[in-house]
Amino acid sequence: MTTTKAALEVRGLWFGYGPRAVLRDVSLSLGDSDCYGFLGHNGAGKTTVLRLCLSLLQPSKGSIEIHGIDARAFPREARALVGTLVERPGFHDPASALQNLVLLARLQGLDRRRAVVDAFRVLELLSLQAHAHRHVGTFSLGMRQRLGIAQALLGSPRLLLLDEPINGLDPEGIQEVRTLLQRLSREDGISILLSSHQLQELEGLCTRIGVLRDGAMVLEGSLDDLRRHGTRRMLVEGQDLVPFQRRLQQLGLAHERDGDRLWVEPGSMASGELARQLAAAGELTAFGKEPVSIESIYLAATKQNGDGREGLRAVANDRDVVEPSKALRAASPPPGVAVPPLGAAVSPPRRRAFAHELRALFLRASTKWLVAAPISFAAISAFSYQGRVQRALAAVASKERFSADSGSGHLCALQALSSSLPVLLLCMVWLGSQSIAADLQRGTLRNTLVRSLARGDVLLGKVLALAAFAVVAYALLVAASIGLSAAMFGWSDLLEVTRNGDRQPLAQALDVAPVFQSAVLHSLPPLLAALTIALAASVLAKRSARALVLALACVLGPEFVHPFVRGYEGWLLTSHLPTPLRDDSVLRYATAIARGAADANWAYESTALTAPFSAAAAALLVAFLSFRRLRIP
Repeated sequence: MTTTKAALEVRGLWFGYGPRAVLRDVSLSLGDSDCYGFLGHNGAGKTTVLRLCLSLLQPSKGSIEIHGIDARAFPREARALVGTLVERPGFHDPASALQNLVLLARLQGLDRRRAVVDAFRVLELLSLQAHAHRHVGTFSLGMRQRLGIAQALLGSPRLLLLDEPINGLDPEGIQEVRTLLQRLSREDGISILLSSHQLQELEGLCTRIGVLRDGAMVLEGSLDDLRRHGTRRMLVEGQDLVPFQRRLQQLGLAHERDGDRLWVEPGSMASGELARQLAAAGELTAFGKEPVSIESIYLAATKQNGDGREGLRAVANDRDVVEPSKALRAASPPPGVAVPPLGAAVSPPRRRAFAHELRALFLRASTKWLVAAPISFAAISAFSYQGRVQRALAAVASKERFSADSGSGHLCALQALSSSLPVLLLCMVWLGSQSIAADLQRGTLRNTLVRSLARGDVLLGKVLALAAFAVVAYALLVAASIGLSAAMFGWSDLLEVTRNGDRQPLAQALDVAPVFQSAVLHSLPPLLAALTIALAASVLAKRSARALVLALACVLGPEFVHPFVRGYEGWLLTSHLPTPLRDDSVLRYATAIARGAADANWAYESTALTAPFSAAAAALLVAFLSFRRLRIP
């Protein structure tokens, strides 16, 4: 027996949903350059095994090693060596095929130039180069499948895990993918595990196969050994099968009629003697051993009684076995040491995750509207305020009113922010609530998590990217409000103009300016807290619509308990942001100061920072704990 380092070594894997066991003591192994056919009926657990290998799910028992790296202890380092396609491929549909691949290549650790080169390389491998700049949303099922295989090949992985890779492909596409996989395995030395229902397509491709039935492995070994130990059934054909059947009954041999031929179990009888006996009984036109195909091996394995293991141990013992050993486990890298994919120059994972999420945000068609909508409301409010001031001054000039204020830039900007901030709040709640849930439904979250990143890296990247986007959106809103207000009114004092032409100061700009700045700064933390709460809701709800409802309930729902928490209203997030129902925020206080109110009061100044930061911290804790246990479909 020889011991070699496995490309993939799975031992004693158990997994279940609640009390129901989905996988029971599953073991399999792949060596370098092996092409492994992973077979089983729908629901047997094949895809679950792949998800466990990629740490998308966590087993209750068992070990997984990828090129000697413990995938459970060091998932980031193990996944750096793996390319995968699990179930349907997920992409950003508004983006092109090239943009999607470059996005994933950069997440894997390549710089932009090398990411573009690698993206074109895999597009050419899958005959998609002519569609590089076409939006993925217009792709057919077969083209999406090709693109899914292409993204699995990014970064030159040493191990490929492919779940139904030829699903949806036409006959030409199937042949192209078969040829590609053969070349990758035999010439490039890449180990491949693929599951498929197209058993005939695995012929000539796989060197090893395993059969999973009802969550248990019933067969696993090299294809050559399985063929040598395969069925001894003989095929019998003749002009009339009845004499053969009578003769076989006399000999006590089991047989089965299949149309115009017989399948015979010869038992201990030599094939030559059986042929002579049948030739003497009738006119024999064909006699030979049943060809052992992958399909016949699979069907024989799935028809066995029990778990099918006892009859297969001899097969396992005839091959070189890859035994788990202390040497393999010792090959695992120490914490913090990353194993980069071949040809990749890897930057720190958290930086990659942050940059990836930012790029993904700007690939979405809705992103520009999330910025434009609040600014539009601010502009409408500013022009409306300007119109009211002009009408009031015109009424004073015509002696219809005794006095009116002259308007000020500070007051105009504050009113613009008060009317537009609730819109920005809703936009950020929507964005945060879709950050995990929508990615789950599109499959893009799975594409992210199978890269060389830990779950904490991915979630932290999302949090920082969403926060950065919110800060930029808020800064643009403030800049637009200030710019419009300055153009309309400047930053002079607010004056009362009478019909006699007198001008009395109501609020001096020097006094209002610091209050205005404080209002602008203190409005950002509750906005970020609301965004974080929406992110936590996205992790908990897992579905887009439910996530949005839960986020709105968590952010705006406390407004309805406001009358019942007297003395603690400052801890409600809605006390620090203007809402359609109430506005006790710092913006209302600053607006009163800008109008010249001497008795203005900021009711919740003492909790202006502690309440938002406490809410954000609690939401982040919930999000991280939930995301660590999240099962990725």
